[in-house]
Amino acid sequence: MNNVRNEEHYLTHTHMVTFIKTHHMAWLEAYLVNKKSDDTGYFSLLRLCQRFSARHRFSQQVPVETKMPQADMTQIRDEFAASFWSKFRMTDTSDIINVDETSVYYDMPPGKTLAKIGGSSKVDKTQKHSDRMTVVLSIRANGMYA
Repeated sequence: MNNVRNEEHYLTHTHMVTFIKTHHMAWLEAYLVNKKSDDTGYFSLLRLCQRFSARHRFSQQVPVETKMPQADMTQIRDEFAASFWSKFRMTDTSDIINVDETSVYYDMPPGKTLAKIGGSSKVDKTQKHSDRMTVVLSIRANGMYA
């Protein structure tokens, strides 16, 4: 499971069932022998895979397409870190500050609204957007807050 996700491939519970059918058929036959029907056995196996993935800290998420593989991003990060520390190796860590900014949305409009059956669910444009502010976070390289 980890290898499949590390390579950024899709992984579903159905893929897990297919893997079991392909590589552990004897175990699968022993598992299914006491089930009432094929349907019951399949749903039981699917639920077993769901519990297994949850126990190993995997959860179903909406896939996000990546523009660059994780391995390439890690290499770029490591090269940048080496370049940075070669330039600033003599600088005290209390003098290096990492600053990030992020948007904070508040007064969020609801994702759904009640509408008359057969009627319109349109809302006024001014009500569709939430208010936003920018927050700046900073920390020193030695771990102290800036």
